[in-house]
Amino acid sequence: MRGRLKGTKRLTAIALLLTAAFILSWIEMLLPLAIPVPGIKIGLANSAILFALYYCGAADSLLVLTGRLVLNAVLFGSASSFIFSAAGGLLSFAVMCLCKRLFGKHRVCVSIAGGVFHNIGQLAAATIVLSTPLWAYLPYLILGGIAAGFINGIIVSRLLDSRPFRNEK
Repeated sequence: MRGRLKGTKRLTAIALLLTAAFILSWIEMLLPLAIPVPGIKIGLANSAILFALYYCGAADSLLVLTGRLVLNAVLFGSASSFIFSAAGGLLSFAVMCLCKRLFGKHRVCVSIAGGVFHNIGQLAAATIVLSTPLWAYLPYLILGGIAAGFINGIIVSRLLDSRPFRNEK
């Protein structure tokens, strides 16, 4: 039933994935990477969104993404951090949905596209909000998005190919 979970199983999956996305985001916030380029992260919370996209479908993964954005903003963020996160997250989500249709089971490719476009969305939002052209960071953020997307894509592929999810009908 991938993408077509019903009833209690669907609600439980959404709740667990939202919880996972929120906790992974929180952990990543507590343990920042020592990289001199602002905005580069592994984006572990995005692995929960990618997993939801393949396991539950687009509509439910959008619920997980939206819930994570709101929880992070209310508990840890500011208006500007919400705008940056929402711009990156929603652009990334749209691109991953499109790439999933184009590339299907090539989850790592879908994840890499999501990682790159997450950074592009955040950079665009920061440029608009701060009224400062920040596009000089783009090459570094693209490389960071490729690396993060690759890592998250491998994690999600291994999870989805594991026995508990492989046998899901």
